[in-house]
Amino acid sequence: MDKACNVLPRRPSATDLILDLLVTRGTPLSGQALIQAAALFGIGENAVRVSLSRLISSGKIERLERGLYEARLQPSRLAYTVDHWHRREELRVPWQGHWLAVQDAETSRADKSVWRRHQRALGLRGFASLRAQLHIRPDNLHISFDQLQAELESMGIAPGSGLMRIHQFDATHESHARALWNTRSLESAHKHWIDVVLGSHARLESLPLASAVRESLLLGRAAIAHLLRDPLLPEELMPSRTRQILQTHLRSYQQQAVKLWLLWFAQYE
Repeated sequence: MDKACNVLPRRPSATDLILDLLVTRGTPLSGQALIQAAALFGIGENAVRVSLSRLISSGKIERLERGLYEARLQPSRLAYTVDHWHRREELRVPWQGHWLAVQDAETSRADKSVWRRHQRALGLRGFASLRAQLHIRPDNLHISFDQLQAELESMGIAPGSGLMRIHQFDATHESHARALWNTRSLESAHKHWIDVVLGSHARLESLPLASAVRESLLLGRAAIAHLLRDPLLPEELMPSRTRQILQTHLRSYQQQAVKLWLLWFAQYE
């Protein structure tokens, strides 16, 4: 990333990069274009070819004639959540004071991959631990109970977990529940990312094209990952204004990044 940028997001894997570029482009890309793009991130040609082979075998991409590749992703709630990050605000509805809860007493922590997916699913839907084996969030999402259960299962929640709706806590647990999320820290993080996104957006046009596309992808991925972790709390627990400002600026930044990547890909057509 250009030295003017003060964040250093994690470099994507060859697999993640290929999928990101094919989905962003929306049309087939040549193997040569993907190899050249990967080189911007220090990813070698062999790693790209191995990842292409595995993605074809798994049915996530398709090889067309003349060495072109196209995304063939199967729809999933996780993919939908990531791809539609800019529409998350539409999920919120006025809060009636009720809660959603997941009880996972039967979930074993021995299988680290299962536990990691379980934790990710809870995090992406804003659940926090009220006590051991009980995770809650305000019931303020525009999604039915059955839809949320199916969504959590699709995202990787562990088998045997129980989803429930809680209509009332006693005063002590209600107070504890409302304080589970560190809203001050989250607000500060949103403001930080607003500054980072605006700073990068202002200089993209002045950077060499290769540096601009690299920075826009790395920073965009990191900022979107941050925004996806926002629990979408009701206004009573955390005002949404700063998050909405970040979402607006990030959406504009992503649109500029796509234009730059299309310009960069034009070199290989």
